[in-house]
Amino acid sequence: MKGLQITKPGHFEIVEVPRLEPMADEVVVEVKAINSCTHWDLTVWEGTDIFGRQGHPEYPYYVGGPGHEWAGVVVEKGHQVKTVDVGDRVAYWGSPPGVKPLRASGKLTGGYVQQVTAHELSVLPFPQGQPSLSWPEMAMLEMLSCVCQGVVRAGDLTGQRVAVSGMGAAGLMMLQALKTLGPDSLTAIDVDPGRCDLAVTLGADRAVQPGSKEWQDLRGNEFTLSVDCSGVPAAIEGDLEHTAGRLIIFSVPERDFRVPMGTRLNGTTIEYTRTPAGRPGKYARHLLASGQVNVKPMLGTNLPIEEFERGLDLLRKRQAIKVTFDMGN
Repeated sequence: MKGLQITKPGHFEIVEVPRLEPMADEVVVEVKAINSCTHWDLTVWEGTDIFGRQGHPEYPYYVGGPGHEWAGVVVEKGHQVKTVDVGDRVAYWGSPPGVKPLRASGKLTGGYVQQVTAHELSVLPFPQGQPSLSWPEMAMLEMLSCVCQGVVRAGDLTGQRVAVSGMGAAGLMMLQALKTLGPDSLTAIDVDPGRCDLAVTLGADRAVQPGSKEWQDLRGNEFTLSVDCSGVPAAIEGDLEHTAGRLIIFSVPERDFRVPMGTRLNGTTIEYTRTPAGRPGKYARHLLASGQVNVKPMLGTNLPIEEFERGLDLLRKRQAIKVTFDMGN
């Protein structure tokens, strides 16, 4: 079967990948759709590490990496697997804490392959009934599971004035998920007017562009809770300048950011989205399946995996929010 491998910064090859037989607790999934992860894909492609670690990434990058937002059909399962069956429509979401896989050594591939092997608890099944989600929509489960850690961290939003900065895929999903908790107001923040319009369509009470008159008129305590999904230091600093309460950082910041003096005066705390119980995958699945988080407007750019570089270029130029790659199955 074929898979993608980034061999060095700015270069990839379509390689032949041996089929990995499942362990007793694993499933083999035929990948029907895999979505780009903008930040991770671009940093590996450009030769930098998403987490700023020295000596990373190492090339050639592992086969199929860094693809991890995939959905498909279970075609084989180990004899101990109880949570899914052959023929189930599943999507990858992560893994609950404390799982001890039987595969103690050897590296699994990433998701940019035709068939991917994973632990049974790393995938969740979706119902077969109609109306059903499309494969690209199902493949948004992994990112939404991450986003939902921020929603859990946010907690009760009764009476809260909430802002979300960065209207990429994560920010647009965060916005919709937070809206289900009933905040007093919900503001989207982005420099792109098109993304601002989309945010309002998806449920924001308003959208504000940094640098605009509306932005300049914001008070220092405009928001009681801000969530950053941009990773841009200027955006994080802007959140802090207008928040009296809490800032939750979902993003991976591109570099260090400044903490304004007003943050101390307002007593604003800075938090991150990791939670002790891990990602709430089933909660994310519910939000997707129920339509409370609508991911269709973020999708629609579909390319064969052989056009991987073109897809990254569309993401870099902000001409696509997500790119769905077809592995040829």
